[in-house]
Amino acid sequence: MNGRLHAAEGIEIGRKALDLMASLGLVPTPHNYAVFTAYVSDTIPELCTVIQSHIDRDQPLSSELLEDLYDTHFSFKRIQSAVLDAGGAMSRELGSVVQTLQDAERDTAAYGAELAGATGRLDKVTDATGIKQMVEGLVAATARMQRRSRDLERRLQETSQEVNQLRSNLEKVREEAMTDALTGIANRKRFDESMRKSRRDADLNGTPFSLVLCDIDHFKRFNDTWGHQTGDQIIRFVSACLARYASDHHVVARYGGEEFGIVMPNTSLEDAKAIAEKIRNVVESKRLLRKSTNEDLGNITISMGVSQFRPSEVVECLIERCDANLYKSKQNGRNRVTMDGDALPNRQGIAAA
Repeated sequence: MNGRLHAAEGIEIGRKALDLMASLGLVPTPHNYAVFTAYVSDTIPELCTVIQSHIDRDQPLSSELLEDLYDTHFSFKRIQSAVLDAGGAMSRELGSVVQTLQDAERDTAAYGAELAGATGRLDKVTDATGIKQMVEGLVAATARMQRRSRDLERRLQETSQEVNQLRSNLEKVREEAMTDALTGIANRKRFDESMRKSRRDADLNGTPFSLVLCDIDHFKRFNDTWGHQTGDQIIRFVSACLARYASDHHVVARYGGEEFGIVMPNTSLEDAKAIAEKIRNVVESKRLLRKSTNEDLGNITISMGVSQFRPSEVVECLIERCDANLYKSKQNGRNRVTMDGDALPNRQGIAAA
């Protein structure tokens, strides 16, 4: 569908999108609504292909997939629009400044000519009237230059404020693009960016760098029993605990679904494990109530893996080792922290969730 929508068309597309989400058992969040209105109206071919393939194969549309679709097809466009708008505003602002500078240059040249002319006439003026006229001309030219200087100073100050505002707007858009919509913590993009930066700094400065990966135990059971909204409540609760007890220089991110990561630059393995244990204890100690009905959800527990960066190690290897430690925690009964070097007890028949 191309062109501008009429009101009736927009309402019909919105209704179809809501009906489709309901039939698929999806919560009509703003992000999901954006994705499905685009699908129903067939405005983004790549997005439509992904959704249609899942529907054709009767595969569930996970919240992670829908968030990825939103980030790919909507967040990027918002950033692109903001950059283009900022570029246009900057171009107009600089054009105005250039014009002001050209006017100032012209007035300065005229002022110089006025001074040179006055110097040439000085020997020829003998009467008081002539001297008075010459002085009045110089005073008037000086006054014009002073006004031009004030105008230029004011214009440059306004431009500086405009540039600062544009910079602030772009930073705000970038921050939104790096933030998980459900939890308010960093998203996978910021996680990946932080991992790369922390690795570079650790290699360059020889400082410790650790990673924690965390997974909510039996999350699928909570989702199946209580529904996705309660599942979202649990995800927000765990993310808040992670953000509260991590240090200010750490990056807490939603790694995917019910899994989280804490990027810990300048943090040893032992310190990282201590923080992870504190978070695990806090999560376990709380009892959650279902917001909609006040029903007791019981205790939530999390399993965690902790690893420390090895010199010149690639980021993928660090994540793989940390994920293996997380798997060991699951395999060993969940609700525990496993770090590099911890042995896996010989326990049979315990399956990881």
